[in-house]
Amino acid sequence: MKRKYEQQPKLKLYYFDIKGKGEPIRLLCAYAGIDIEDHRFVTRDEFLAMREGTRLPFSQVPMLEVDGKHSLVQSCAIMRYLGKLGGLYPVDPIQAAKVDALMEQETDTFIGTTVLTYGRRFGIDLTPDVKEKSYEQISDEVLPGHFRNIEKCLRASPTGWLAATDEPSPADFMWYVKLSLMAEKKELSEKIRTLEDFPKLRAFMEKFESLTPIQEYYASKDDHLEVPDSAAGKPWNATLPKTTI
Repeated sequence: MKRKYEQQPKLKLYYFDIKGKGEPIRLLCAYAGIDIEDHRFVTRDEFLAMREGTRLPFSQVPMLEVDGKHSLVQSCAIMRYLGKLGGLYPVDPIQAAKVDALMEQETDTFIGTTVLTYGRRFGIDLTPDVKEKSYEQISDEVLPGHFRNIEKCLRASPTGWLAATDEPSPADFMWYVKLSLMAEKKELSEKIRTLEDFPKLRAFMEKFESLTPIQEYYASKDDHLEVPDSAAGKPWNATLPKTTI
């Protein structure tokens, strides 16, 4: 059930006007009823000006400003903080470690596509031919292997959430957004983008999108996509929000 807090820190998210790494933060806050100011840079110059100052410890966003004096960065750290604030991060150390592992695994799973997309950021400049072959290998070998492991987690979960938590944990928000972004990554195979061979992952996506606060969040936006032709008959992404990777 969506919560509302009488007292909470003043929160302001700084990120670009895309889904990316900002969307799990937005969705977690929407689900937990955490008030947050969603500041989206109007121009790249606005971001560059902030980066030249002292407010971004690692010169990167997303950045969550707390009470106007604390700058929290790195997505997993922000998600843990908000998860604790919203009661969605386990108190039990073992279960908390499982949530942490799933968040780290999300990074491991998609690091290949991240490097191919933002190669120069990593000091890598790949030719189009190399990129094409790499995406093919990622579609055929890398992502299926990772997805099989995540499906093991879902099969073992009595609740349908990745870490077997009663409610979605920070890991669930991160995986949902990343899989949604992946569905629009045209360089990947259609079979991977539609999760054709991974019914547990598709069921997870449907379960997440059935949450009332998530539906209300996207109903308040005007940025929904029609169902892609490649996803016809795939209900989990029938109302997929616009994405940018």
